[in-house]
Amino acid sequence: MRILTAGVLLSACLAIAACSKSTQEKTGEDLKAVGHDAAAAAKDVTNAPAAKELGSDLKEGAKEAAAKTKVAADEAGEKLKSGTENAASDIKSGTDKAAAKTDAAVDHAKDKVEH
Repeated sequence: MRILTAGVLLSACLAIAACSKSTQEKTGEDLKAVGHDAAAAAKDVTNAPAAKELGSDLKEGAKEAAAKTKVAADEAGEKLKSGTENAASDIKSGTDKAAAKTDAAVDHAKDKVEH
């Protein structure tokens, strides 16, 4: 809003520079009035019940989004934990099978050496 107001004022100043003194003064007064009216309008919008309701709605929406994000993160954490437990179980099972095969191979090799 300030940038728009500054742009309008700058444009007006450039236009005023080419005008007579009385026209410049009148234009300056008009610009001040417009600036005052714009500020009052912005204040009215800010204080309007609809704007306050919008703020409440946004706040409520943010709370709901945060709650849903927490639920999703908790579910993802549980799935990750379950997946990790399954992977650990599979690794242990694979390790046990490999150890048994290694023991069997060693026993078989011992039998061959002894006979």
